Amino acid sequence: MTYKLAILKGDKESSGVIDRALGIIKSAVNDSTAFEVTELPFGVNAVLSFNEPLPNQTLRELKNYDAILVGALNQEAEAGTDSLLSVQESLVALRRYLNITLAFKVVRISDNNVGASPLKNQIVRDTDFVIVQSAKRADDHVDGNISVDDFAQDTITYEQREVEQVITAGFERAMNRKKAVTIVTPFDSFYTSKIWALTAEKIAKIYPDVVVNYVSLSRVISTIIQQPSSLDVVVAPKWVDQILNEESQKIMGLPETVPLSMKNNRGQMLYQLPQINIDDKDLMMVTGEGTAKLILKECFNHYDNL
Repeated sequence: MTYKLAILKGDKESSGVIDRALGIIKSAVNDSTAFEVTELPFGVNAVLSFNEPLPNQTLRELKNYDAILVGALNQEAEAGTDSLLSVQESLVALRRYLNITLAFKVVRISDNNVGASPLKNQIVRDTDFVIVQSAKRADDHVDGNISVDDFAQDTITYEQREVEQVITAGFERAMNRKKAVTIVTPFDSFYTSKIWALTAEKIAKIYPDVVVNYVSLSRVISTIIQQPSSLDVVVAPKWVDQILNEESQKIMGLPETVPLSMKNNRGQMLYQLPQINIDDKDLMMVTGEGTAKLILKECFNHYDNL
């Protein structure tokens, strides 16, 4: 069986990182494993040829691939004059077209990067956890926003199926790691928190080998700052995960170097590169290596240390 990876470079800033990652992947994959890589038009590169950042021919082709690696997009880049999408909107449209439902953020501090963290070495050493979340944007969950004069209201909506999907993904990931799941229940009095906790209790019975902890938002933030190495898999509602992502990035003391990995119901993976400074060659090398390791582990079932 041939494993097919689609490459969407997006802009020139991503090319060096992706080329580095592909070089590592190709050298690491066993000769007996068929591995096919195809680059498709996307982002600024597509604008030059098709006058739009997300051509229809790219969308039609993507269904034929097991995974997609998409580069970061230049915030200031302009789409073609006839395009219905901006360059940045094309990334959101891509995720929606693929029906991406899950996202996984890896937070890992290697021995080489311990000194970059603002925290003490003994606190951050061996930090390696994953935040599992819905791939929907936070505002996709908010219905009926009201802001009139001195009154404001937000209504947050979750479907049972979506909650089950995210929590199950967290338990599945934990089974290939240290078998520990932290369920974040932001505010105990909120029904959205209750549905997360009740669903987790039901799913936990299917995974008796996994240790489950139910914690508040403030508690998990405190753990990220004081004992990050104690975490394994953290499952959080979408409107909370943004806070966790920010806190997790702070303790690393470095720009992001590992892609955000996402998944749809068909098992197709989407890897989104972080924004990086192309003038920092060392950072580009580290990001390329981090991208390769993540794809190798997830796409070729090598879950050690993930």
